[in-house]
Amino acid sequence: MTTTANPVVTGYSDLAAAYDAPANLGSCWGTSTDEIIGGLELRPTYRTIADIGCGTGQALEALAERASSDVELVGVEPAAQMRDRAEARTNRFPNVRILEGSFESIPLESASIDYLYSIYAFHWATDPARGADEVARVLAPKGEVDVFFVGPSNGHEFNRVTTPLMRKYMGRAYMAAAAKMQRQISREQALEMFRRVLGPEGLTVEESHRTYYDTLDGHWGWRVRIEGHFSRIPADKRQAFDAEVRDALRGLTTDRGIPYTIHQLRVRLRRPNNWE
Repeated sequence: MTTTANPVVTGYSDLAAAYDAPANLGSCWGTSTDEIIGGLELRPTYRTIADIGCGTGQALEALAERASSDVELVGVEPAAQMRDRAEARTNRFPNVRILEGSFESIPLESASIDYLYSIYAFHWATDPARGADEVARVLAPKGEVDVFFVGPSNGHEFNRVTTPLMRKYMGRAYMAAAAKMQRQISREQALEMFRRVLGPEGLTVEESHRTYYDTLDGHWGWRVRIEGHFSRIPADKRQAFDAEVRDALRGLTTDRGIPYTIHQLRVRLRRPNNWE
């Protein structure tokens, strides 16, 4: 399978080493991810678990520490250097496997997964409908799902002040192409997409908007998450671009700090008969 043509995949692969840096892990994204991982429930009926877009394996490591040794956990990740880090992180667990793949092409057998989850990856799918099809294909008849991703208004404060600068330094053509890399899926669209393949029973799409506050340097530390696909700034203009972006973000400062609102969507499937 070839994944290198996708600029998001290559960008995240190139930045894998920085992904687990303290500044990134301590950011609003790191906090939100920790909260999601802490809330994942491993039921006794889950014998096979899949993490789609597993990144560097943070969630897999946490779940492997909680799961019994006879539960199989599989991480699926398209970015090569992310997979390398996930493998190194989880190699002490013989029941964890890391595979190359993506939402559009999950390298697992049909009807083989009891629990499938994903944390902040689905919005990068190049074909979300195909991704939903694949989730349904690999899910066991009584399988359950938690897919977390960001909605259209994510980071609206940052976008309002930084989009004009990105357009200035990158040009409209590249901005238009970059905007297509992250899918803008509403709650209603997500519900329709997954209901089509999973059915309505036990399926919900939960939506939340949570604002996090941090210092400028604190927010700057997680820019790794967008650097991969907004990295086409000419080298001779990069210093000026960064300075203007910092000034723009500094202008958002409130008494609590600089805000960033995560617009989170959660596709949740729970089989009613499983919980009786």
